Amino acid sequence: LIMAVKWLLLVLLVGICNADNFPRSVDCQSMPQKGYRFCDAKLTPEERATDLVSRLNLSEQIGQTWTIAPAISRLGINAYNWRSNCVHGWSASGGHWGLDMKWTVFPAPIGLGATFDVDLVRAVGEATADEGRALHNLMLAKYNGTSTEAAALNCFSPNVNLFRDPRWGRGEETFGEDPFVLSQLGVAYTRGLQEGSDPHYVKVVACAKHYVVHSGRDNDRAHFTANTTMHDLYDTYLPAFKSQVIGGKVGQIMPAYSGVRCKLAPDGAPDCANKFILKTVLREQFGGHNISVCSDNGGVSEVHNTHHYVDSDVLAAAVSINATTDLDLGHDAIYFNNLEKAVQDHFVAPETIAESVWRNFYWRIRLGDFDPADMVSYQSIGADHLNTKANQELNLLSARESIVLLKNQDGTLPLKKNLHNIAVIGPNADDSRVLLSNYEGIPSTITTVLEGIKATVSSSANVMFSLGCADTACKDKHKFDDALVAAKNADVVIMVMGLSGRLEGEGHDREPRPCDQEMRDSVDLPGCQYDLTQAVAKVNSKIVLVLINGGPLSISWEKDHIPVIIEAFYPGAVGGQAVADVLFGDYNPGGRMPVTTVTGDKDLPPEEDYNMSTPPGRTYKYYTGNTVFPFGYGLSYTTFQYQDLQLSEMSIQACTSLTVSFTVMNTGHMDGDEVSQLYLVAPRDAVSYPVPLRTLTGFKRTHIASGKSLMTKMTLDPYDLSVVNGDGMRVVNPGVYQLFVGGQQPVDGASTEGVLSTHFTITGSSPSMISDCPHAKRCMACSPQ
Repeated sequence: LIMAVKWLLLVLLVGICNADNFPRSVDCQSMPQKGYRFCDAKLTPEERATDLVSRLNLSEQIGQTWTIAPAISRLGINAYNWRSNCVHGWSASGGHWGLDMKWTVFPAPIGLGATFDVDLVRAVGEATADEGRALHNLMLAKYNGTSTEAAALNCFSPNVNLFRDPRWGRGEETFGEDPFVLSQLGVAYTRGLQEGSDPHYVKVVACAKHYVVHSGRDNDRAHFTANTTMHDLYDTYLPAFKSQVIGGKVGQIMPAYSGVRCKLAPDGAPDCANKFILKTVLREQFGGHNISVCSDNGGVSEVHNTHHYVDSDVLAAAVSINATTDLDLGHDAIYFNNLEKAVQDHFVAPETIAESVWRNFYWRIRLGDFDPADMVSYQSIGADHLNTKANQELNLLSARESIVLLKNQDGTLPLKKNLHNIAVIGPNADDSRVLLSNYEGIPSTITTVLEGIKATVSSSANVMFSLGCADTACKDKHKFDDALVAAKNADVVIMVMGLSGRLEGEGHDREPRPCDQEMRDSVDLPGCQYDLTQAVAKVNSKIVLVLINGGPLSISWEKDHIPVIIEAFYPGAVGGQAVADVLFGDYNPGGRMPVTTVTGDKDLPPEEDYNMSTPPGRTYKYYTGNTVFPFGYGLSYTTFQYQDLQLSEMSIQACTSLTVSFTVMNTGHMDGDEVSQLYLVAPRDAVSYPVPLRTLTGFKRTHIASGKSLMTKMTLDPYDLSVVNGDGMRVVNPGVYQLFVGGQQPVDGASTEGVLSTHFTITGSSPSMISDCPHAKRCMACSPQ
């Protein structure tokens, strides 16, 4: 109790004190450093970093290549810990937080991906950065200017790996399976984190991860090398990272644990030591010269100890820093303990270490660490920025927008609030932990789905609850009887099923799960959850199935037999209220599936096969197998009609843009959000490399009142019209292109109900290189030049 009171007093003090009194991680106000150029705020960050590094001896420089960077007391630089995460709000992982510190836990990124809302995702990034700055300032006050784990001003987010395989355990951390969506939402989040009201400073340094060919098997990541073609590398795996560097101006990049092997990197070096992806692609091709590259936790150690790429820690340190991995994350301290020996043995030039340290300090200078507090407006952000009313409202909006209505037979939803008997069944119905996903923060309150329902319905409603399963693994049917009793006489049965962090997450992919010793498909509802759903349906067919999960679930039987299905992903701390708002009509759902739902793992290539077109292919761009729910799919309580599809030209040259316009009308009786999607089908006949079945090249989420119309324009840049050839180069091919606009993707290249289609021609006799188009944008989330 005494400690809690002391901490509360500290929080109150920091929240009200003047910025001049905040402790700093760097003291530039004392002599002698006050007179040095690195403390001169009038100079550029480049000039200041150059001066600072020149004043450090080799031992001091090596210390600054470790994420637990020791103090340099003679220059007023305190110890600094670079390890922080902010995947969907600031992460509490590893932090030494006070008892009264609470902040916002937003929906998992896969749910944010389902919003298809660029502005919303940026707002989540901004709120996260504010709370991260507040936590940093509070912890500096607690530890007298020393940065502690989880409270630095950089964070290892966003995760812009492609959700290529539904079995991958970390898919919940990504925005989905499409490179264009990953690019757009990833850059929005990064800009929200980094860009604030003060143009002179970065609010928080984002770190895009895990560079580059990485999306399972997570169980084998420490020694796995992904084999990829040049086409897939530049068509699928690199675009979101290129957008981070060029469009988002991200401060840090984190290489994956795994390695990558391709035509120009035939040795399959681990990513921390892979000169091709780090020096050639990231630094030279993308222009990321100032980016600080930070290994994943223990990644440098694994170059030797699990990949066995080299035969000593000294060589692991050497090949990694020579590949321009600037920071070694992990308590094994491979750089700290081995770089001096690597220099002595002439494996590493001292200048190489200095360059890495320069990049690390460059970003700390841009954060304002070296400047007077009254110059850095973000330094005044305190406890009053945590868990604000505005952030909680944004959190609820994010959770609402992330919900996807997959089926609503006979207009069953929204439900009436005055129903007499409501049965709520399922292991995820009243589990607060499952809502938060991984790398979560510390929320002030958590509203489960059961709690949200009870708070929403009439006081006269009888809400009955039964787990049905002991937990999400649901290994047996021992708890079925209670669930069946609750369901039998209910006016409606709300089943809250799905996954949890125990079944998917970092380091463990989804696997087949037993139900009374009989194994279930790895991408189905786990264990006996499928059997529970069938059993309940036999006693009461009036079921609403709510799914709480990260990776998509193959619910083929449920799609055919359950009247209502809602996908909520991991919706965050207020997710239960958001689900209830959708169930009972306080919010009209408008989310879309950010991933393809396949019928089972038998339809998938081996998880370690990174070739996107290995039959039956991967993601909506290449997958030719059966689907349960396609990428981009989602329903609403209202209806929308598309009309007046027009193109600015019916025939264009290769380096010319094309403007697409169309009108969307809300023809239903409820206001609602529509996600308009524009797909392109490029000509395939005259090429020898894979061309996507269709490609999303534009999307926009808009709110349209009942009976109202909205005219929308989307401009397709030459970059949007291009494909990637077998050498990894973007080209615009001549020929006839099909174009589709609607609230979903076309099926098999043909128009579906409500999807408009047209075609246009790109003239010419041979492919045109995008690099030869002077005004084309440079990445998927870039503006035209």
